Formats: sequence, structure tokens, C-alpha cells
Amino acid sequence: MKSAVLAAVMLVAGVLLTSAGSGRADSRLTGMAIVKGTCQKLVVAGEDRSLECTGRLLNTDYDDQRTGFYFILLNGGVITFSNRGDLEERARPDKRVTPVDLVIIGQYPDKTINRVAAKGRCKYGNPFKGPSLIECSADSELGRFEATFLSSGEKPEVKTF
Repeated sequence: MKSAVLAAVMLVAGVLLTSAGSGRADSRLTGMAIVKGTCQKLVVAGEDRSLECTGRLLNTDYDDQRTGFYFILLNGGVITFSNRGDLEERARPDKRVTPVDLVIIGQYPDKTINRVAAKGRCKYGNPFKGPSLIECSADSELGRFEATFLSSGEKPEVKTF
């Protein structure tokens, strides 16, 4: 069952799980966590798209130190808050804050990717220790991006590559 869920989520995210989520064209995806829960809020370029957001969130790691939070839309599109994981700060033992410098808008089924320079941050707790809130916000030339996701408390499914 777990591998079926992983396959379905990877299919939904499509080409965004390649180097599109990273800073370099030759970056390699090294790890991914699939978090189940409730997408409470999703604002894309100032437009409220909360009703289109699914109950799955991806968190990825790339070999160039980039990480990303992927908010998946019902139509298969993905909004990614991308950042440098090595710049992450511990706010408390199980709370992290990481700066966002890029928002990636992935459209499905045409598989287009729009990278937008942005300035913001993601704050998140440890989803391996129960329900956890993930909050991202960033401002860009296209407008404001915001997302809030509450994990279910179920341990994320982790995949390494």
C-alpha cells in the first residue's frame, strides 16, 4: 500500500521531482518525505486557491542542499516553496525556519514550470512527533504566495534515492 501511495504522489508531482525543484539543472533528488494531512490555506500570486489543495505535501532534498515544500493541487499542479536547507535555523528543538528564495509553479497536464524569485520563509515542526504545522509565505513579482498545512500526526513516508 505504501509504495502505491508513493507512486501516485510521484505521478501527480510529475516532472517537478526532477531538477526543476532545485537550483541547478544537473541537481539530483536525494530524498523525499510524503506528509499526509490537511491543506488549510494556499494563496498563489495573491489568489486564494485553498479549495484546490490536496491532503498530501512533499518535502524534498537535493544534492545541492536545496529543499522544497510541494503543495499539490487537485488538478496535478504543484506550488513549491524552494530554499537552501543549509540555511535552516532551529527556532526550538522541534521547530525549524528556513528562508525561501524561489517559488516554482508547476502546471499539469502541460508540464510547464515557472520559476519565480521570491523572498520569504517556511516554518515547520517535526511531523515524526505528531501533528505538525507547516507554514510558508513568500513575496515575488507575481504577488504573494502563502501555504499552511497541518500534518495528520501519521509518520511521513520517506524515500531516499
